[in-house]
Amino acid sequence: MTPVAAELCSSLVDAYVPYVRDRVARLGQDSPPGLGGAIDEGRRWLETALPDLLGRPFASQDRGPLELFQEALRFPTAVLERAGFQPVPRNDLVANALPGDLFDLAPASSHDLGEAAWSAHLAWGATKAAAMTRPA
Repeated sequence: MTPVAAELCSSLVDAYVPYVRDRVARLGQDSPPGLGGAIDEGRRWLETALPDLLGRPFASQDRGPLELFQEALRFPTAVLERAGFQPVPRNDLVANALPGDLFDLAPASSHDLGEAAWSAHLAWGATKAAAMTRPA
């Protein structure tokens, strides 16, 4: 894995727990039992999934790192759903783009995850774009 990809992995994994806790707190309800374990499970999944994706050649990366971050939110989402939390209203565009994001946990961009994640995502994106546009 390239250093820029390793930095992106690290920053996204580091941002996961505080980001999810903050988003759940915004729902205005007490955290349900099992939420902490689900958040940890999502972080562990992300720790494995990101290096698997970003360790591949750029042309073989079939998803983006933010998509994986959003997918890792399925673990806390399942706990919230089982606990009876009501889905939050979302406009049709968002609901169609992220159908499993019932509680508006998914970040709209890496900027939502903090300066370190955003900067690392931009650096990785610029590196990928340069590599993909170079003549072979």
